[in-house]
Amino acid sequence: MKIKFLLTGVLFFLSSFSYCQEDVILKAAKKELNRSFSELKNAEKAPLYFLQYEIWQDKNYWVSANLGALVSEGENEQNTATADIRIGSRELDNTHEIKGKESRNWESNSKEIETELLTKGDENAIRAKLWNLTDAAYKDALNKYMKVEANKQVTAGEEDKSGDFSQEKTTDVYYSKAEDIKIDKDEMRKKIKELSLIFKKYDFILNSWTSFSLESQNRYIVNSDGAEIVAGNNYMSISYGLTARTTDGMDLSRNKQYHFDKVSDIPSFEKIAADMENSVKELKALIGSPSQEPYTGPAILENQAAAVFWHEIFGHRIEGHRQKSESEGQTFAKKIGEKIMPDFLNIYDDPNIRYFKGKFLRGYYSYDDEAVRAQKASLVEKGVLKGFLMQRVPLEKFPKSNGHGRRSEGNMTVARQGNLIAESSNKVPYEKLREMLLDEVKKQGKPYGIIIKDIAGGFTITQRFLPQSYTILIKYAVRVYPDGRLDEPIRGLNMIGTPLQTFGRILAAADDDDIFNGTCGAESGWVPVSAVSPSLLFSEIETEKLQKSNEMPPILKNPIFEK
Repeated sequence: MKIKFLLTGVLFFLSSFSYCQEDVILKAAKKELNRSFSELKNAEKAPLYFLQYEIWQDKNYWVSANLGALVSEGENEQNTATADIRIGSRELDNTHEIKGKESRNWESNSKEIETELLTKGDENAIRAKLWNLTDAAYKDALNKYMKVEANKQVTAGEEDKSGDFSQEKTTDVYYSKAEDIKIDKDEMRKKIKELSLIFKKYDFILNSWTSFSLESQNRYIVNSDGAEIVAGNNYMSISYGLTARTTDGMDLSRNKQYHFDKVSDIPSFEKIAADMENSVKELKALIGSPSQEPYTGPAILENQAAAVFWHEIFGHRIEGHRQKSESEGQTFAKKIGEKIMPDFLNIYDDPNIRYFKGKFLRGYYSYDDEAVRAQKASLVEKGVLKGFLMQRVPLEKFPKSNGHGRRSEGNMTVARQGNLIAESSNKVPYEKLREMLLDEVKKQGKPYGIIIKDIAGGFTITQRFLPQSYTILIKYAVRVYPDGRLDEPIRGLNMIGTPLQTFGRILAAADDDDIFNGTCGAESGWVPVSAVSPSLLFSEIETEKLQKSNEMPPILKNPIFEK
């Protein structure tokens, strides 16, 4: 078995090497990088010590419909290159945070490459684009480095003195482009239009939509360490949404997305149609539901909503660069080895996991945007904080990357989440968790508890000049009563709080782990992410009232329903 494994590894390397030799984009990037690095590394007093090119090839197709009619359909291709230049030394370079009025600039030097140049395989034309980009990036980096040196002279020293770039080398050679996806566009167009007709039956729906999208992305990375990475991913989704408005002017919505990376995993028409009918029932129930007053008390955050909770409230605060930046709140910077949540909880981030219980994870990737192999990052073990999500910007006691440096085109790389997974070592069936909620309601003398079933997302504030709080945007929740009354849908509430206090109020977890898939926006742009969590019981949460439009529903009935 051991010999077979080694042989397989050798064959894979030779195959990758062969493809690398034939790929004109990779060849052009390598040649121009070698030329630029050798000529520019000692061109000025401050040396250029690291250069990296990253080229994104994005192909997109989409189709959407409303009430049986095609709304939009299209496809495009965009190719973007970014040059990352580091001037100075690994201890201090041009990316160092400038304290004071001029904060860190998160935009990188990027340039669009015409699709025709890539399809024609014009190596010299591609090199010319990279040469032009490198010149602009190099001059910009020199200017920033002078500002960094000046800023160091007039501002207080940083507490973390671990430097600006890790000593590790990224020398991997890897080639795995995204699979070529063949979509029957006629069939997909027909399916999306038919699904959109389901909402045509209901007169209380103000607006609705149904859509399909496909993004095929390949990333090329070469750098002066010697890395040659070509990694691809496909992202497909079917989604729908519907909206309504109450008589007191509150806009309500229900929506759902299905994510997959293989055509064979496209959900059936019957499955999506059944979910759409259920969303219609939920929206109708919300229209007649009471507006929730501010509340403190016991609550359950159901699995998918809990997954978003972990992503927003914990995941962003555990990103490595936030422990170092002078502008950040640094919630967890000094808490390594401390208990920050119940001891039955473990949390890690592993971008290598492509599927969870057969479902695609959007946060899957093989290499990050610094050419570092994706790795499992252990963050919390038995409630104790163990580590951070790391890029190639070191921290004291964390000198190396764990493959979480991520970005979208035209942005600087920072530490970001991939697949954030929360696990419980002490699980109970969901029905038991519900019983525990009602017991907690009785114990606290509350009239009811709340179960949060769906959320639209949320946001968290990590900068220290603002309150270190979070907001979870609740889309569907119910009151549950200890006297046996039926669950009552409620509307108009957001969950709010601060992280350290909230984590300490988690009492139990169910055995119903499920997935949140989405696209996360932060300093380094928009990246695909996933989170996994079981349903969670809290001894107490706090909610606030939701801002509403105050507009009345339409005066006239939708003409579709006029007799």
